[in-house]
Amino acid sequence: MQLESSTASINPIWTQKNFALSAIIILCFALALYARTLPIADVGVIGLLPIFALAILTVIGLDIVLSVIVAILISVVMTSTGVLELGAILAKSTGSFIATVGLIIMLGAGVGEVANRTGAARELVKFIVNKVGLSSQSRVKLGIILSSIIICGALGTMAGGNAIIVAVVIPIAAAVGLTPPTVALLLMISGSIGLFIGPFTPSTVTILELGGLSYPQFLLTSALPMSIVTLGTGWIMSNYIQKWTVGKYEYNASFLNQKEDTDPENQKRSKRAAAVFIGTIIVMAIIGISLKAGFSFAIIVMLTVALFTGLVAGMAPKQILEALYDGCGKLVWMFILYWLYNPILELVEKLNAYQTLLDNVTPYLTGLTPAMLCFFIFLFNIVGHIPGAAVAQMTFTNKIFGPILIAHGVPPAGVTAVLLASSQVDWFGPFPSSDMFGQMGLARSSQLKYMLFGGWAIVIANIGLFAVLFHILN
Repeated sequence: MQLESSTASINPIWTQKNFALSAIIILCFALALYARTLPIADVGVIGLLPIFALAILTVIGLDIVLSVIVAILISVVMTSTGVLELGAILAKSTGSFIATVGLIIMLGAGVGEVANRTGAARELVKFIVNKVGLSSQSRVKLGIILSSIIICGALGTMAGGNAIIVAVVIPIAAAVGLTPPTVALLLMISGSIGLFIGPFTPSTVTILELGGLSYPQFLLTSALPMSIVTLGTGWIMSNYIQKWTVGKYEYNASFLNQKEDTDPENQKRSKRAAAVFIGTIIVMAIIGISLKAGFSFAIIVMLTVALFTGLVAGMAPKQILEALYDGCGKLVWMFILYWLYNPILELVEKLNAYQTLLDNVTPYLTGLTPAMLCFFIFLFNIVGHIPGAAVAQMTFTNKIFGPILIAHGVPPAGVTAVLLASSQVDWFGPFPSSDMFGQMGLARSSQLKYMLFGGWAIVIANIGLFAVLFHILN
């Protein structure tokens, strides 16, 4: 009897969530079966059902990879795709652009593991923090921000990059009295900026490929203005959050007494590895820009950085590979996610859904100026975002709105700004995101409301920025 009571107290919330997910999945498959009976010309915007199903299921809380699998199955039903044809599409997807981006993300985690094992990442963070100084909260905040931007921008992952630096920065933050909610917001804004401006991050690689700008052009027209506004707003909000939370939330004293490796020889190796790590990235970035290398050059960069960093630190080639395996293994799910997302785009395209949507929307957009059109698409994507899949959202946005932007005479700089704003401002709101929860976890904060307060301010500030920027670029 007691067991039944205990189970009943746990099950209702779990049941409600799963009931909602089940109802939506059943409804989607019912619509898919209905669409299957229609001629392709009559399917219309129902053809976008797999994309909408993916967004809704992830917002409700279904694992994003499972959501993608459900979306694929819906696409298969709608297009009457056979098993052999689906297998061929999946095989072809392995070499697709979006799957390659997934590979780059996974390799970034592998490089992060090499940087972690060699001590390169820790030494870089210590160097930055010590150079900035530890005399005040503002200096420590600046050290956290610079460390996060450099490490996340170099590795191409916010979760992986900030996971490396927290071991160093949290004890320092605790020592000067910064609260966990404050540190969480700092990690979020600086890690995001690292991804905005890093030359080989997944988002940068994707935007340069889709938008057609060079890396310096991308920085000057979009990435740096967005980074400055995000950093400025985030800094102001971190000051407010610190005032609101000081005395209420604090770090455990254990963070103040963390031991570090004091062996002189190990410290020398770590410093050499850190110098080679950052030096190799800079050299490879210069080579990539001078050769006008495509997005796939990032793969060469990742492998080169891992090799040189590991060798300088005294690791054997086998040890470097083992570190790469372990790091990549943590983000295999991300590669699978992007590999599986590409078939959805291909199957939806078979339904002529993109063209139908364009035909339906174009009459309402004909009176808009190029700047107003860019702003409309930006706002549409803030609300209709795909959680945890910025690259997928860029690809989706380019598929649907790219032709409209070109038809309205929007230049490459304007298209690039649309892709950046549409896929990355929504990291900060209006809804909670997996990125928020991840940075809160790293910072040991459980207070979502403060992360949302900071995020909403950043969203509003960026809406103002891009309202002006779209006019300038068009």
